Amino acid sequence: MANHLPASAPEAPAKDIVDLESLLGDSDAQLVHEGLYRLREIKVEALSIVRAEGARPHGRAFEPWDFGIPQIDRLLVRLGAEPVEDRAVDIPVVARS
Repeated sequence: MANHLPASAPEAPAKDIVDLESLLGDSDAQLVHEGLYRLREIKVEALSIVRAEGARPHGRAFEPWDFGIPQIDRLLVRLGAEPVEDRAVDIPVVARS
């Protein structure tokens, strides 16, 4: 199974890539990857919803880091994920009056 990471993901800190397959076995490593991708997908969807609703805590728009999306991206990089293009997080924030 290919691991996918948005091409726009921030670079991971200088840490060694973790080989989950050797630690957990192929089946369990695949479950971990799938879980992280699903978590990311849910958080990207939630970010899109709050942006569309115009929620602005303390007068500022929600950003991807408010939902932990860049942190998940960095973890996926560390786990050896392959990049894919994903613009869902790059949706511009539209200011509402």
